[in-house]
Amino acid sequence: MKKWFQVLILAVGLILALAPAALAGTVTGDQLRQVFPQTPAPGKTLTRGEFAALLARAAGMQVTADTADTQGDAWYSPAVMALKEKSVIRGYPDGGLHTDRPVTLLEAAVMASRVLGLPDGVAAPDVKGSLGRESWGYTPYAWLVRAGLLQPDQDAAAILTVDEGVAFLARVFGSDPEAEKIVQAAKQAQAKVKDVKFAGSMAISARLRPGVAGEVPAVSMQGNIVSEFSYPLSLHQKVDMTFNLPAEKTPGEDLPAGGKMQMTMEQYLVDGTMYQKIEIPGMEKPQWMKLPKEALPDLQTLVEQSRSAAGLPPGLKDSFHFRYLGEGIENGHKVHRIAYYGRIDDWQALMQALPGGLTPEMEQALNQAGGVLKSISFWSEEAIGMEDNLTYASEITCLVAFADRFQEEAVPLETMTINMKVTDYQYNSGVKIELPAEALAAPEIPLTPSQPDVNPSGGQKIQG
Repeated sequence: MKKWFQVLILAVGLILALAPAALAGTVTGDQLRQVFPQTPAPGKTLTRGEFAALLARAAGMQVTADTADTQGDAWYSPAVMALKEKSVIRGYPDGGLHTDRPVTLLEAAVMASRVLGLPDGVAAPDVKGSLGRESWGYTPYAWLVRAGLLQPDQDAAAILTVDEGVAFLARVFGSDPEAEKIVQAAKQAQAKVKDVKFAGSMAISARLRPGVAGEVPAVSMQGNIVSEFSYPLSLHQKVDMTFNLPAEKTPGEDLPAGGKMQMTMEQYLVDGTMYQKIEIPGMEKPQWMKLPKEALPDLQTLVEQSRSAAGLPPGLKDSFHFRYLGEGIENGHKVHRIAYYGRIDDWQALMQALPGGLTPEMEQALNQAGGVLKSISFWSEEAIGMEDNLTYASEITCLVAFADRFQEEAVPLETMTINMKVTDYQYNSGVKIELPAEALAAPEIPLTPSQPDVNPSGGQKIQG
């Protein structure tokens, strides 16, 4: 496996741990209407070009007036071309952008989803809605329905008025004050937890870039996770995974029948030291290994600071948004259902958001990983107890879009989808984590991340 890919997995793991801490900025309808040079008439139909200007403003995109365009002197031309450069607005099959045409709800939803970082080619979630799966825009439509941004019975082909377009974008790029209040209360409740156990499932799938010959086979995996935490921080975790490898494209005589391979990983974190044991087919008797402290982040510092933090720095706060989905029942608890979603494409801002505890080697590796990404987006849901503000179910989907090239080499992967679902949380049950004797006697295995070829102190933005 490529070193950049190993580093990327570490980076995504850190992002998954930190993303729910973000608090969203908001955009209002009044702010959006200011993009129009003149106040639109009541009930005016919204054009594609006008929607592009509203979308650029809602997303906080940089638009320059000197951008070359093909739209003459239209006031919205710079925004249109800025979105075209980022492949947000792509036009019709005839190649034309047709910015003077009315914009439909589905066109607006697709463009907004691209700004939010939804990559092409990802699978659609299961939702109940009025749009059929055969539609060209079904996948982004389904993701927005799942996040509560579109109602299942809305007519996707409806032409938007200015007021409707403004309301849609204010909803997508804003946040419910009620949802943010619940999230803040949940953070405060979590900081008081003494121990927690949870069980869940994880699935990872990778999509190859079209035209890439089998250097890296398309891989998917599914498995189960059982975790126990005792704070300030002791950890025991066991992961059982099944890898699905395409047998016809994967070299080697030891590949199991059908291309399926089982892996079990067990790990402990005790007194700041990580111990791991991995079992895969064909291995000799699995052995415990101890990871050196200097090769890993200070995990206790990371967890403690993230539990008590008030949210991410200003550079990331505007990247995440929260919606209140209503009440429900989860494992016998009355809960608030909260959706949160957003995109990270500024790697340096993300690095600054890490609450500390990274070794210089790890910082270098993570900076290097930034060059391999276009964007990372999250589409997630939590069930938060109405009485105690603790989480009783969660599902987080991380969508990673890769750069075309990395250090003059083609990147064979186009996207990766990581889904984690937990439905069994137990709090303050008296978790006691005891390290097995054979783990305590394990030899120390050095893990030194590769040195980047670029200056890690320089500003770096995820490509895209």
